[in-house]
Amino acid sequence: MRVDVEDQTAKISFEEQMQITTIHSLEKDTSSAKAETKKIMDEIDQMVKARGHICSKFLENQKRVASLESDACTLSQTLELIQQKRSNLSAKILEKSTYYSKILEDMTSKLQEQQDCLDNKLQNKVTEATNMEIDLIEDISGRDHPV
Repeated sequence: MRVDVEDQTAKISFEEQMQITTIHSLEKDTSSAKAETKKIMDEIDQMVKARGHICSKFLENQKRVASLESDACTLSQTLELIQQKRSNLSAKILEKSTYYSKILEDMTSKLQEQQDCLDNKLQNKVTEATNMEIDLIEDISGRDHPV
């Protein structure tokens, strides 16, 4: 019986040692799992922060795009207004150019008429003066030569 008790004690001692080894192994596994879990949680935190930063940048870029689209629309409308104004001014300039060309033509015509009138009057005066000279010469000549 003593052998049985010793065997039993040895068996129990062996089982205890196995259980202690198993417990130590499980404690190491648990500790390792906790460390891995902490590492994963830290990575998740970093990923969440990075995602937040990316979302923030994305929203910022969306705002910039919207602002640029608004600016482009405003510039397009401004350009259209400038082109309309330019077209209107070109039409007015053409209208005034035509008006002043007509005035120039009318004034040139009137000046030419006045010049022609003055030329005729001058020609008539010259002709009259010439006729008067001829008459005067004839009068003077006629006095010198009685008829």
